[in-house]
Amino acid sequence: MFFTYDEQAVLMPCMWAVGNASPITSGLLSYGVLWIKTGSFASWKWFMLITEVITLIFAAAVFFWLPDSPLSAHFLSQEQRAQAILRIKSNHSGIEQKRFKKYQFIEAIRDPKTWLFFFHAWGQEMSNGLTSQYSLIIQSFGFTTLQTTLLGCVTGLVALVSLALAAIILAGTKNCRAWISAAYVPTFAASVLSLSLPWSDRWGLLVAIWLRSTTGIPYSVVMVWAANCSAGHTKKKTVIALYHVGYGLGNILSPQLFQPQYRPRYPVTWGVILGIGCIFPMSLVIFLRYYLKQENKRRDGLQNERATSEVGVLKHVNQHDETIGEEVVDARQLDLTDRENLAL
Repeated sequence: MFFTYDEQAVLMPCMWAVGNASPITSGLLSYGVLWIKTGSFASWKWFMLITEVITLIFAAAVFFWLPDSPLSAHFLSQEQRAQAILRIKSNHSGIEQKRFKKYQFIEAIRDPKTWLFFFHAWGQEMSNGLTSQYSLIIQSFGFTTLQTTLLGCVTGLVALVSLALAAIILAGTKNCRAWISAAYVPTFAASVLSLSLPWSDRWGLLVAIWLRSTTGIPYSVVMVWAANCSAGHTKKKTVIALYHVGYGLGNILSPQLFQPQYRPRYPVTWGVILGIGCIFPMSLVIFLRYYLKQENKRRDGLQNERATSEVGVLKHVNQHDETIGEEVVDARQLDLTDRENLAL
């Protein structure tokens, strides 16, 4: 609600860079708590206690200080709030509406791109079971517990650097979100290396694990892409909700790939990650680019024929005499879906 779509495309990878870099701090914290000796109060309990306290403090700060929209931003004056709204009118998303609109929900369900984004999130996260298995996999290469803890920090460093690089690329280019799918190449290489390298090459296998950490790039970019391609408050929220349902479904299923009978190389697991967690979502991103490019061509043709309008009519009832008045307003400030607002 505060940033333009171009700004969101840069800020989202930045946010995920910080989030995906958590293995650095959590790894160092894990290493530190291993040295705490408090009898029956185990080291892992200290880790959970420290992280939960930090999380609760941050959650409280967000709850009390982060406004829902520019209209409720307590740190802005009335004039600044109006300017904040006007600067995002290019989003064609209007101002946040708290009222649920059934027709927008139905439109979101019937929109093909909603499900393309859903299946992308599902496929993407089918490889995320590795995240909870990193320590076990690295330790299985022959490293000690302390070495495993420190080496796991590198996954966060790779994620931080790769996502920061993606943010820089997005900030300096236009219409390149689909080509960010090239970030699947390291994941592809990681799967191939994990399937082909000999078990004795533990450093090669470790590099494969690190390479896989770049997968946060397409997830963060496509999530913003899904939101930016939809308009109308209810529709946008429905699309994002389904994207996260796909995300959750993938995270539920992906740990099930690590079955005992596949140890220690997990060939079936890496094969599924290669096919469903890498090639499938990458193909969807490329198809989405083609699909949306064709839709944009159609809309450009309608605009050239002057078949679209960037203004709308807002009706209101006079409380004194109950007469109905009409006011012409900018369509970008109305709660219209992307199918209603063809200027999007």
